[in-house]
Amino acid sequence: MKKKVLFIDYDGTLHDSDAKYAARLDGILGLKGIDIWKAYLHAHRGIVHVRYPEKHDDFFFHQRLLFDYLNKPYDDKIARTLAGKFRQAQQETWENPSFYSDTLPFLNKVKDNHILCLTTGDYAPEKAKALEKAGGANYFSYAFDKDHLGLKGRDSSYYNNAVMSTKSRPEDVVVIGDSLEHDIAAAREAGLATGWVNRKGIPLAENLPRPDFEAKDLLEVLNYIRDL
Repeated sequence: MKKKVLFIDYDGTLHDSDAKYAARLDGILGLKGIDIWKAYLHAHRGIVHVRYPEKHDDFFFHQRLLFDYLNKPYDDKIARTLAGKFRQAQQETWENPSFYSDTLPFLNKVKDNHILCLTTGDYAPEKAKALEKAGGANYFSYAFDKDHLGLKGRDSSYYNNAVMSTKSRPEDVVVIGDSLEHDIAAAREAGLATGWVNRKGIPLAENLPRPDFEAKDLLEVLNYIRDL
């Protein structure tokens, strides 16, 4: 049986990044950290990726969008504090990671029977090394991010590039991720099979494509890919 190629997301799929950012951002602007983090994701994925991709690495552009979304007057001092907190949280996602309890058991189960590719937005080599250090094993044949494939967004280009870079056939690939928009919809557009890791029990939006399967965690994913 030919090995399936698994394109696996990092943030929210393998790693609890929400908790990292929420803890660092808590109390700034008098808000809960998780609310600031959600507002940032809206600005980053919903506005910058869609309308201003050239601003992807311009954090202070993101800051102005963030303040607008939160209906707060822009304050340069607070913006710089936020920038520092974001950098600290980002670095912690691979230097002091918070992997889900099912992450390493899942990777250990699939590493010998499938070809694993880490498909994330940024810092893929650092994230892959953090996982492999934690698990004491070599998991990934490829570690991809925007520097390799372009922006991970709503269209299919990121995953099209991933298929070409791995010299895979679309029918041999399964994409596993937590974001309906940036993992599932984009991969479906590329003609790839998809598995949605819905840890939070979010209802499936009517305006987005259905994943090929939905799982509450990575151990449930095993039930779907075991016979692929």
